[in-house]
Amino acid sequence: MVRRVPILVYHHVYEDDDPGLAKTKGTKATGTIGVSEFRRHLSYLAEGGWNAVSTTDVVDWLAGRGELPERAVALHFDNGWLDTRTITLPIMEEYGFKGTCYVISEGTEAASKGTIAAIHTSTEGAVSKPCITWKQAEELLAAGWEIGAHTATHPRLAELLAQQGEGAVAEEIDGSNRAYASALGFVPSHFAYPSGSRDEKTDAMLGSHYRSLRLWHFSRPQVWSFTDRSTSPMALDCQNVDNTVEFEDFQRIFDEALAE
Repeated sequence: MVRRVPILVYHHVYEDDDPGLAKTKGTKATGTIGVSEFRRHLSYLAEGGWNAVSTTDVVDWLAGRGELPERAVALHFDNGWLDTRTITLPIMEEYGFKGTCYVISEGTEAASKGTIAAIHTSTEGAVSKPCITWKQAEELLAAGWEIGAHTATHPRLAELLAQQGEGAVAEEIDGSNRAYASALGFVPSHFAYPSGSRDEKTDAMLGSHYRSLRLWHFSRPQVWSFTDRSTSPMALDCQNVDNTVEFEDFQRIFDEALAE
């Protein structure tokens, strides 16, 4: 049997009455999910015997340095939005789950100074929303989470490379890594591509900085793909989950992960 590890990628988890939960029409991901549906997801995982493992656990497994539980799932939360600390963390703790938060360094730097940085995302467009502070990132670490790298300003790296060259990409990476090292005392081991924008050149540039690079993609109808033993740590695969994903399609992730 081929071992397939689902890596679920969430962005915002909002209270059920938050207007930010309004679905968009068409094929666009929203990047948002309500508390009730998020709890439904975690309950499904817990009742199904799924074990939330760290990104490091997955990468070690790919490198042959450790084993994973038979039903292993990794939970990722991108961008470092404030609700990851205020809403998501307490719910995750109820289920005994831990995750990886991929932090946009300038968003967190701004929050730590009491301001809000404008960030462009594929799911929401250009937004100015509060991010976690460095202190709150430390609280996630203290709770057993991992902090991942997600650039300084969240650009599409392959497009940035094509338009402005290697220097611009290097500054995004070096600048964010300087911020992580200064605020947290370390550079994260794992990186997630903003909006999934990558190519072989960006892989080569980033591969010297991180133990893993994670993809991101979205399709409708959803076609799920998985990380397995044949997956390169420079191309961890994942499933984007938000309120455009029907629960039946969410369940299908795990049915397909366990299929012979």
